[in-house]
Amino acid sequence: MPTAEERDALDIGPDTPVLHAIRVTFDDRDRPFQVDSMVMPAGRQRLRYEMRIG
Repeated sequence: MPTAEERDALDIGPDTPVLHAIRVTFDDRDRPFQVDSMVMPAGRQRLRYEMRIG
């Protein structure tokens, strides 16, 4: 369930579930170089990822 800060930022109520997604991108030496942290209302999202590697 959302924190007070998330409710304010997303303009949602305390009973609206949220989805927390964290993605870490690694370089060719397996070192992390980017971290994305996303919080979104769970009922409003449809996630689709396409990745081309190599």
